[in-house]
This record gives sequence, structure tokens and C-alpha cells, in this order.
Amino acid sequence: MVGKDDKRFAITWKIKNFPYCFYGERQTIESPEFYAENVRRTKWILKISEEDALLSHFTVLIKRAEEDYGPASVKLNLKICLISNKGFSLKREGLVNTEFSKGTEKGFQKLLERAALFATRKEEFLPEDTLTVHCQFCEVYTTTTETEYVSALSQMAVDRKLFLATVSDFSQLDPGNSSKVNLQMLFSEDETSEFDPDRSHLSVMERNDYEEKLELRIFFDDEVGEFFSCKINVFDAEGQKLNCGKFDFLCEQYGPRILQCVLLPTKWDLMAKESSYLPGDTLTLHCELIIVTGDVSHLIKDSLRRMEDLNFEAECSSSSALDDFKNIYSDGFLCDVNLQTGAESFPAHKVVLGARSPVFKAMFVNDRKGTVTERVDLPDLDCGTVRRLLLYMYSDAVECLEWDSVRNLYAAADKNEIADQVLCIFPDY
Repeated sequence: MVGKDDKRFAITWKIKNFPYCFYGERQTIESPEFYAENVRRTKWILKISEEDALLSHFTVLIKRAEEDYGPASVKLNLKICLISNKGFSLKREGLVNTEFSKGTEKGFQKLLERAALFATRKEEFLPEDTLTVHCQFCEVYTTTTETEYVSALSQMAVDRKLFLATVSDFSQLDPGNSSKVNLQMLFSEDETSEFDPDRSHLSVMERNDYEEKLELRIFFDDEVGEFFSCKINVFDAEGQKLNCGKFDFLCEQYGPRILQCVLLPTKWDLMAKESSYLPGDTLTLHCELIIVTGDVSHLIKDSLRRMEDLNFEAECSSSSALDDFKNIYSDGFLCDVNLQTGAESFPAHKVVLGARSPVFKAMFVNDRKGTVTERVDLPDLDCGTVRRLLLYMYSDAVECLEWDSVRNLYAAADKNEIADQVLCIFPDY
């Protein structure tokens, strides 16, 4: 039976550097184990699996722990979704009246589409290479709408480097010969992994078709990293970029680390535009390198917040008025004002801002000179806070789970006289 203290449970799991979590034999990333005390004292983990790199989707799974303090079996209503860069639910799947015994896992194979994740909707799904998964569940007969929240973070350790690789007397390079590469580090997150400049070089490989391909080899001093990903470009005098290729390497367990790249443009491609790409007969390659160490760190935080949550019944196939209203905001449809904070601008609608906030209403009603007709500057708010504030004003939803974000949101809401509404969502704040 469901106890009177039983509640719904929700976890938001962020995976930083998600694109670099799968390489070689590494096919799965797991969340830290989390404890749903008010759902029969059960323990769980979330997993994302890439069983086959040729498949069109990743599989998202939830697994009950082999051992916990709960009964042998529980029946749950569950839903899981992806959260966009603006805090909206992008895709959603669910289970109704589903039994979970200890050690049982259930998978969702259509939630994470590879093409959308890495190409067509990357900005929405992977802002700053971070994927956000949100999962909610409760026992089948739970009637309370109070929800216990937990936030979790998993981060694949990577070292990002920006550097220049310069080759002098480029025109003198002949097939079979090599020239020393001068390396200049512009940025590095980890100073412990250094180049070996004495062995790094650029050589010309003459193919049967006389293309004279360019091969760049950069050696590292130590055995740091399991996987390398490098993008190389050349810029002309006007700043236009010539793509020289993106190169991925799976390193051997032992032995030296070598960045070995056959560039897309040939020697003669560059020589044909010598004035643009070879000033002073010097080739300068702009390199963006990511070294994946293979270490994954985890953090889990109990927030103990409660809020009136979403309905756990099966999702209706037709969109609701609230969904349509949120889409008007997310699509930027017929926006007539921009909220400006820092370098980012957020399109919005005066009628919505005025209806939700007396401060905005007074601003627009009294704008007789038209000074804020198209733009409102918010210099004291950061971009994340403005994004969350707009999400709430359009949808009554608050997706942030970190206390610092809650404080910033409340301060912004208080300034715009909607703080009492936000406090209804965070009564323990």
C-alpha cells in the first residue's frame, strides 16, 4: 500500500562533455546512485547506452538497485524527458503501472536521436556540450502532488587546448621530407600535458595521383588521454576559414600520444592561394584539441524542495493550450520586445510581460516616448536567470534545481513583483 508520507520523486541529471562519453569500448555512462526515500526507500541509477554506433538513437535506461531497503517489487508511473537550453521539455516518454523488482531496468530507445543531438538541434539538446535528462516517478496509487527533488551531475574529464602550428618555408616542402612545426599554446585547461616540439613536424606525402597530401604529426611528452579530437583550420587575411579537417583518435593504453592528421587541402591547394594562406611563405594552422582522459566525476545533491508537479497520467496526444503558449515563446512568434542582458537578447511579448508583472505593465503603459518600445535592458541579471524568469512567466514552470539559481530567480522575481508566485513553487526557500 502507498503510505501517507509517500511522495513523487524527481531527478535532473546533467552530463557535461556528453559528446566525449562514448569512444572505443566505452558504451555507457551512468548517473550516481540516488535514493528515493519516499518511494518505498528504493535506490536507482540512470544510464545512457550506445550499444551500436551505427544505430540512430541512444538508449536511456532507469535501473533499480540490486539491493535497497524497499520491497521486492514496486509498481510505478514514470516519465522521462530531455530538457532544452531554454528549460523546456523537448522529448518525453513514460511508463504506466510498470513493475520494478530489484535489479530490473527499463529502457527508452527513441528518446535520444543521434542526428538531432549532434546536428539538427544540437544547440537545444547540448548547450555547452551538456545533456540534461529529467526523470519523475511515483507509486501507482500515489495521490499527493508533493515532489522530492534531487539533482545529479556527471562530468567526463577533458582538457581543451587552443594552439597554433606554424611551418616556415612552406614552398620548399618536398615529398618524403618534413619540416619542423613551431607550436604556440594559446589556451590550455591542463598544463600537465605538454607537446614534444623536437619531434613534431609537417611532411608531404606524394600519392599516386600526385596530390601531395600534408601530414601533421604532433607528439606529447606523456601518456595523458585516452581519446583525442582535433579541428584544424587555416585563416586568410580577411579572417575567412578554410576547413582542414576534424580528426578523432583512440589512443593505445600504453605508449606515446601522437596527434596524426592528413589535412584536407593539399600542398598545391594552399600554394594556389599563396597570398591568402601563406603570407611570408609561412603556413599557420589553428588547432582546437580536446583530450579525453576517461575519468568521470559524479556529484549528487538533495534539494529537499517540494512543488506542485506535473500530472503523471499518460500524456495526451493533442497539445494543450499551455503547450501552445510555451511554443509561442520558444519559437519567437510575433515577439515585439527584447530583454537585453549582457551580450544576449531574449525576444518576448509585451502583453505577456505586462500581464504577469506590474513592473513591466507600468513600464509599457507609461512609455509615451517609446524609449522601451523594442528593448528593455536588464544589466543586473545574468542570462540564465532571465531565461528561467521568462520560462516561468510563460509556463508557470521552473526547471532550475540548483539553490544559487533559485536565489537569483527569486531576486529577479521580487524586483518585478512576481516573487509571491515563485514562492508558491518553492515554499521551503
